[in-house]
Amino acid sequence: MHRFYLPQELNKEILVVRDRSVIHQIRDVLKIRKGEQAVFFSGAPEYLGFDFVFELKNIEAGSAALMLREKLENTREPSKKLILYQSLVKKDKFEWVLEKATEIGVSEIAPVISARSEKKSLNTERCAAILKEAAEQSGRAVIPKLHPVVFFERAVGQAGLSGAKTYFAAVSEKENMMRGAGDRQMNLFVGPEGGWEEREIFAAGRANFEIISLGRLTLRSETASVVAAYTLLWG
Repeated sequence: MHRFYLPQELNKEILVVRDRSVIHQIRDVLKIRKGEQAVFFSGAPEYLGFDFVFELKNIEAGSAALMLREKLENTREPSKKLILYQSLVKKDKFEWVLEKATEIGVSEIAPVISARSEKKSLNTERCAAILKEAAEQSGRAVIPKLHPVVFFERAVGQAGLSGAKTYFAAVSEKENMMRGAGDRQMNLFVGPEGGWEEREIFAAGRANFEIISLGRLTLRSETASVVAAYTLLWG
């Protein structure tokens, strides 16, 4: 069943949708017909964790009318919360991280400018669209929060003040392999394509972050992010 994120009141018998992008998806892209059903979810606190099943009753150029058929609890979200502090990488790779991090259950994504980051900014509107579409596709109950871009030093400070366990993925001679964690609130730092500088690894250690290895093979930044986040959330 097709899913749509719609930031408006959902717990009502008749839902009127006027969002042009949603109407376009329903009518022109997915070609949902009258009598067929679709799922809607919202990031509003009162609807968090619920899916609303609506039946399409009528659709016109500027609006669609749907009837509520069922309210279901969405139990797909992981029990753990993880903020991914992702160093900025090339545009296509960062967008891939956004998509896959959403699919595996990451709660929040904090873009970080580290010493070897090639990019220094983001198209936040495009990033938001990627997060929304990935949440719809994967069955998430929420869309991950995208934080403003910050420099490495500030990111370290924010993670340190959060009170959550922080894992720092780095190439290490130690056999401190990452495994599934029992922590309910976690932060994860992943470096850029060129890796962390020594001073950044030192700063992470000084902040009492746990320096962890992803194994003996060298992973690309985007691969490391997904592997590490999935291991912490579901391992």
